[in-house]
Amino acid sequence: MANRVRISIGSEASELALVDGVVERFGLARGLQPTDSERLQEVVHKLAAWIIERAYPDDPTGELVVQLELAEGAVRCTIEDWGEPIAAFGGGLDRMPPELAEIEAITHDLRLVNLGREGKRLSAAVEAKGVVPEELVAFAQFARETADSDATADQVEIHNTEIGEVEAVSRLLYTNYGLGYGHPDFYRPRWVEAEIESGRLHSTVAVLAGEVVGHHALLLEKSGEAGETGVAVVHPAYRGLGIFNRLFEHTIERARAEQVEAVYARAVTAHPYSQRAEHSRGYRESALMLGSVPKGRDSGGTPTPRAASLLTFLPLDLSTRRVSFPERYAEPLRAAYANLELETVEPDCPRALEELGEHPSATIERDAQRGSSLITVSRWDQQGRAQMIDAVRSAVHHHDDVAYCDLDLETLSSDELDEAVQQLREFDFFYCGLALCAAASHDHLRLQALMSDDVELEAIVLDSDYAKQLRETVFADRAPASPV
Repeated sequence: MANRVRISIGSEASELALVDGVVERFGLARGLQPTDSERLQEVVHKLAAWIIERAYPDDPTGELVVQLELAEGAVRCTIEDWGEPIAAFGGGLDRMPPELAEIEAITHDLRLVNLGREGKRLSAAVEAKGVVPEELVAFAQFARETADSDATADQVEIHNTEIGEVEAVSRLLYTNYGLGYGHPDFYRPRWVEAEIESGRLHSTVAVLAGEVVGHHALLLEKSGEAGETGVAVVHPAYRGLGIFNRLFEHTIERARAEQVEAVYARAVTAHPYSQRAEHSRGYRESALMLGSVPKGRDSGGTPTPRAASLLTFLPLDLSTRRVSFPERYAEPLRAAYANLELETVEPDCPRALEELGEHPSATIERDAQRGSSLITVSRWDQQGRAQMIDAVRSAVHHHDDVAYCDLDLETLSSDELDEAVQQLREFDFFYCGLALCAAASHDHLRLQALMSDDVELEAIVLDSDYAKQLRETVFADRAPASPV
């Protein structure tokens, strides 16, 4: 059974009875608690009525499409229409209509996106505790039957992933995310096996009655660099048993054993839940990477554009950072370090250059799976300038959707950073944020350039005050030629 339902209605108030009926049956079919179901019915009815009144005044010939979709601990309601224009609101915009204040108080992420000639999209998430898709309920019932009893925390075993469990990890991701997870390689069991055997992937699983019901990982690209934590998933039927906390603690223990100075994660911006989870474990935001999540498909198979992710760090080494700041980005970089609770002092550039060894002045790493490139500039000499420009041209030549460029804050002086920033802005790069412990464990200023129009820039949900301010900084700094 699909976890999404859509109904198209006319723009007359009498049509709302059809919507009411669908919402009521949806709640029953998906097992919503009575109070959650009643709240959902109230929200959908009032939002649809508001759209009819505002977008189709005295016009019975219009059309609305109302969609309900199960999300993580919530039901998302989306209403599309093609009526009279309405100014966008929500998502950081201070234009919330006063008549929707009551609805805003009982929902999350209430917003309206104006798509021009493509119409408008009004959406909100209604909390529904414990709601999970029907096929997940069936899976949970099977797992619990095999255990001969209801699951308890002490029945769940946490251990390093064994090769024979890799395919189950891929299936668990598919069960929770479809094929839309931001790390597409994890749908390829052979790739996961090879990464575990190489030591680049430290994968941890939670196992109950022989079934993999949770996963968390530490990904190490190169020795001495920050490690990415993530690929975190707990089967919805087994949340509330403290599984994620145990998985996370196990991963951090492995990171410390590898002498990793910092770990990072990329939180999705489609909802605030993963951001809140990371914040509760000490991660702090430092960069907003537009378009970093590849195009995908939602649970109904509809194509989705590239989406943003929020780069967050958990420093394991709290040593003072030796860095320079470019004039243009000195203020946001200092704010980023303050958010990470790290102090900074002037760098020792000659020593930092020695630490690079024979590392090239500038490099580019292309990620074909993600359709993106990461350019790193470590020396601002004649070779570095030329290599950086060649790298930008390479990203364009390969039709990357998005490119990021890292400037080493420990090897480059403030004057060199100023010159590099000016050059990159001529190629439409703009502020992204701060990346800790990158090449040679140096901190980097990260800039970004969008090379595709198919990037979601409106529906970016950010939870913390710092993240919201970061979004303002990023969008304010976008190249003048790019529409905001």
